[in-house]
Amino acid sequence: MERAWRGFAIIYASKKEIAERLCEEIKKRETPCSLFSYKEANFKNIWKCYDGIIFAMALSGAVRTICKYAQSKDKDPPVLAIDDEGKFVIPILGAHWGANEYAEEIAKLLGSIPVITTASELSNVTSVEEFARLVNCKILNVENVVKVTSALLRGEEVCVKGLKKLPNVKGKYKIGDNCKYFIVVGEEDREEADNVVYLKPLKLSIGVGSKIEADEKTIEEAILFALNKINADISQVEVISSVREKVGKVAERLGVKFRLISLEEVNSFNDECLSPQSQKLKELGIKNVAEACALISAGKNAKLILRKIPYKGEVTVSIASIGE
Repeated sequence: MERAWRGFAIIYASKKEIAERLCEEIKKRETPCSLFSYKEANFKNIWKCYDGIIFAMALSGAVRTICKYAQSKDKDPPVLAIDDEGKFVIPILGAHWGANEYAEEIAKLLGSIPVITTASELSNVTSVEEFARLVNCKILNVENVVKVTSALLRGEEVCVKGLKKLPNVKGKYKIGDNCKYFIVVGEEDREEADNVVYLKPLKLSIGVGSKIEADEKTIEEAILFALNKINADISQVEVISSVREKVGKVAERLGVKFRLISLEEVNSFNDECLSPQSQKLKELGIKNVAEACALISAGKNAKLILRKIPYKGEVTVSIASIGE
């Protein structure tokens, strides 16, 4: 759940109690959570803007709803259902893309039973999709994922190229090149082969909001804190942006391009995935800072991957992926 950086949307139908309880438990773990009634929910926006969607309602109703929006396993958010009594937590979509992990954690919060049916989890093996999430990469050839994961389920080794060390994974992953099946991380040329999954590291845009009194040291710490939260490295950052000029000195020290954004640009920027204004920003007449800066600098097809997080009460940082 700690990797649900954009948070969860919980949608309830007739009974609100279990949805409210779960949302409060999620917030206690410093993960964003928004509550929607089924009748009022804007499913098109919710589908694009959250890292997990949880239906607190009958499974059949949830399935009928999501059929209108589901596209493909690498584009859809993880979707789960919980019954009105909170007895069962069921992944519906994106089992290997976070839904199974979320189901296990939600079950612990509610004292429920997670209904896990995928082979990787039952065999105690980290799926290729989960591996990609752990290293902040996009899978370029999704069609090969099943073949490589199947090799892991058979107990075969899968060599990883392009990383110096492995993330915390289960199964016979190893750094090297003497395997039948591979995961290749990086920008190198792709060869057409059905035994290889190619991963492309995400390129990142960081938006920073800060109080006037925040010093450069605190701003730098906040940026590195945010990157650490998503297991990313400064080398993945293409641009840092802010309405504060002093952030530019921090960006220069980190070796990253800086973009100064005006308040007019921030206030005229619209994106359905922006977090609601804080009370302080409302008083100042500012719509959003960190998230808007991250998305503006990321350009067309940008995607918010870390909602604004506070640091020491002086700085907020948000991260977006740069579109292709």
